[in-house]
Amino acid sequence: MRKLDGLAEFCAVVTEGGFTRASETLGVSTSFISRRVAELEARLGVRLLHRTTRSVNLTDIGALYYERANVILDDIATLETDLAEQQNLVKGRVRVAAAGLFGETWVTEQLSEFASQHPQIEVELNITERLVDLIREGFDLAVRYGMPDDQDLVVRKIGKRRIKVCASPSYLERTGLPDTPRDLSAHTCLAAPGQRWMFREGGAAFEVKVSGRWSSNNAAALVKACKAGLGIVRLGENYLNADIDAGHLVRLLEDFETDPQDIVLAYPSRDRLPHRVRALVTFLVDARKE
Repeated sequence: MRKLDGLAEFCAVVTEGGFTRASETLGVSTSFISRRVAELEARLGVRLLHRTTRSVNLTDIGALYYERANVILDDIATLETDLAEQQNLVKGRVRVAAAGLFGETWVTEQLSEFASQHPQIEVELNITERLVDLIREGFDLAVRYGMPDDQDLVVRKIGKRRIKVCASPSYLERTGLPDTPRDLSAHTCLAAPGQRWMFREGGAAFEVKVSGRWSSNNAAALVKACKAGLGIVRLGENYLNADIDAGHLVRLLEDFETDPQDIVLAYPSRDRLPHRVRALVTFLVDARKE
């Protein structure tokens, strides 16, 4: 229907705060977005957006139009979801954010299997250590460590992981073992810049400031440096277990470890969760039970 042309592009520009971000979200060129919005304004005979070189802002009439247009697009999305559910179809695009090695391995494997089972599904997996804003950035689902504070998210626990402290045998031969976390001040620690390490003693949690001559924000890089004898690391067990079992790393300070972190699925709270997202959540929850 020609009257709907430009509606999604206009709403994306407003929601994302600009034409470039809207083009990234919709997967089309910036010039295409600009042309569709201009055609929409010409058809309506009104200016919906104030454009400058630095910003895009709604006009008064544009704000009213945006509010109503969002309702229309939501109704269309709900209608498509209803039709898919009536046909028991899992179709459409799912955008998933996950972090680190768990995202690169387990999440990737499960999303591949999910896509294989549902040929009409499209998967976009974003692996990043950054805490994404699911609603603002348009993600359907995130796999995270720890419980999010955002009250607009629904959370499902799917497992736990321990945070472990390790060093290589060669490093410990040179320096000796730390008996308590406070001894780490005399050791070379491998961590992200400015990071503090958390420990627990007698039911109380406390922080230890660590330092060293080798730092990185990448866990895999820290593991390699640790195996090379450059210092001590504190990371999620999924990065360390294989090397601990193989004898490449030695586990330290077990009595002072913090409680295991929850592994959770987080997704935006909605009156009607899209069928494809609900199917994916169920699939991932069931996969962790196996």
